[in-house]
Amino acid sequence: MPTTAPEGYLVVAVGIAADASGRLLVGQRPQGKDYAGQWEFPGGKLEPGETVFSALVREFREELGLQVRVAEPLFTARHSYLDRQVELHLWLVTDFHGEAKGLEGQSLRWVAPKDLATLDFLEGNRALLERVSALTGA
Repeated sequence: MPTTAPEGYLVVAVGIAADASGRLLVGQRPQGKDYAGQWEFPGGKLEPGETVFSALVREFREELGLQVRVAEPLFTARHSYLDRQVELHLWLVTDFHGEAKGLEGQSLRWVAPKDLATLDFLEGNRALLERVSALTGA
């Protein structure tokens, strides 16, 4: 069933994926995109009629070359930027296949949860770091 956010909000699927060492996958927004140079957890906007899970699967495939096999919802958070409001649906990606590649020109990095705060995160993601770290055991 498609997710509906309050009027004016963009709905975004966000995936928290960990490697065998417990490091989390983050990407740096490439030049030419809004907020270029800032880091974020992978994901993207839902397309019309899409569920959050199907958007997560599509975004991981299109942006990272990863096949999401299993993911579970963690929590939802809202954030207001100067030019837009977003509703972020965070999912824990517990099983995926492939090797992460920045297919849209973004740099990727696997980061220990305790080191996430050292990166210049996109404001909406930065507000979630404490919750994500707590959920991942950091």
